[in-house]
Amino acid sequence: MTKYLGIDVGGGSIRGSVIDEQGNLYLDLSVKTNPESSNEELIDSIGKLIDQAEEKETFDAIGIGTPGPINIDEGIIYASANLKNLKNTPLIQGLKSKTNLPIHFNNDSNCASLGEYYFGDNSRVERLFVFTLGTGLGGGFIYQGKLYNGLQGNGMEVGHITVIPKGAKCGCGQLGCAESYFSTSGFLARYKDKTNKTLSDAKAFFDLIRAGDEDCKEILELGVEAFSDCIRSVVHLLNPQKIVFLGGISQSYDLFGKSLEEKLGQKIFPVLAQTINYSVGKKLAGSFGAASLCF
Repeated sequence: MTKYLGIDVGGGSIRGSVIDEQGNLYLDLSVKTNPESSNEELIDSIGKLIDQAEEKETFDAIGIGTPGPINIDEGIIYASANLKNLKNTPLIQGLKSKTNLPIHFNNDSNCASLGEYYFGDNSRVERLFVFTLGTGLGGGFIYQGKLYNGLQGNGMEVGHITVIPKGAKCGCGQLGCAESYFSTSGFLARYKDKTNKTLSDAKAFFDLIRAGDEDCKEILELGVEAFSDCIRSVVHLLNPQKIVFLGGISQSYDLFGKSLEEKLGQKIFPVLAQTINYSVGKKLAGSFGAASLCF
């Protein structure tokens, strides 16, 4: 049976999954991402994960999803808002010195969207949009069964839609991006701005909300408002039938989902709003989607 290794490079971890085309999982590995990684250090980390996978399983090709902007034709990561030391990273060239297997490459949110389409019971959805809610805010669009890549894999950088002009500074260097308000990095930065205190991760942020922390509640409320404007723009441009939320933040959908959907019902053209189905993905599909690049 043919198997594939999918690798999802995120701001918090690098995950590798060996699967087949039916989505059967044979191996799952994960290592923490060093947010200060240089080009060489990131390539070495991915190479070590490939070595670990090869020690335990056999597979015929590798798919990799990373943050962008990227160039899927040349195999380069130009930069990353959450891996700040990367610059023109020659990812595929660097990995070819570590493995002889074919390597396929795309944006991490594009990969997550493919994974959700193939393995999330969405194969009959003609227009599927997936938001990835993690360290950053990403998106991917599947139209009639095909991934929309845009230019060299940079088509759906929805986290960098401006939602608050001259707002908070984003990791990309611009002001007022949706990612600055609705993402792990955004929530933690806004909490630091408001309280001068540092939180470790999204779980700590949402735990405080469940405990009744007013500062965190206010930050989340602003984030939901900003995110609803981002989604509104996407819906008016692409008219998706279904929107799926993936990633660590989606696990706390019970704290913001109702408010978000109510705001969207008020902001989106009624003819579009009444046709959209919202759901939370069962799990982060990034590594599965990366593997599906090989299909």
